[in-house]
Amino acid sequence: MQFKNRTQAGKLLAEKLSKISINKKNTVVIALPRGGVPIGSQIAKTLQIPLDILLIKKLGSPSYPELEIGAVSENNEEILNHELLKELGFKHSELDPIKERALIKLQEIAHILRNDHSPINLFGKDIILVDDGIDSGSTIKAAVLILKQRKVGKIILAAPVVSARGVLQLKNSVDQLYFLLTRDPIYTIGEWYENFVQIDTEEVQKILSQHGFKRIKQSEVVI
Repeated sequence: MQFKNRTQAGKLLAEKLSKISINKKNTVVIALPRGGVPIGSQIAKTLQIPLDILLIKKLGSPSYPELEIGAVSENNEEILNHELLKELGFKHSELDPIKERALIKLQEIAHILRNDHSPINLFGKDIILVDDGIDSGSTIKAAVLILKQRKVGKIILAAPVVSARGVLQLKNSVDQLYFLLTRDPIYTIGEWYENFVQIDTEEVQKILSQHGFKRIKQSEVVI
């Protein structure tokens, strides 16, 4: 099975989620840009609940940028792999320049996508956390930990396709996990979509504008 595109996948996932018990007055869909936004939009529309985004950027090690040692959110919430940092011999302070650059980029992205649209206060809210696919789940893991730092209620993780290892790694981190397809191995998330082109910033803005976000014209920002 292949999804035609993220919109179709979102509709199918929304249909599945519509059959479970959800407190609509206390539930928010949180999408991870870029790919999670069209998925989350369909779920929010179908369930008639609010949509917001969570901006996260991975942090690479000082000596090996491709080696992920943590992540930071737009609100300066950080998730670090302390065991790996210790193994590599890095001090927390050595990450400050890397973290500062990541925060600057996240704030630029937030300005483009939010345009002064205040984030929803998630304290005590039940969350449907959405992406367009999950393989290793490293970004999702960081998102879950950040949401827990914000003291949210129940966390429901939803994605059209999730690898078998992703299911094993994540099922105990969230309250519920919903997906349409699971395979192992998953070489790329895009192989499960006929159309998996990268969504540009303008398209993300357009989708978010359907959920109360204001659109502004800005130069392209890579998310």
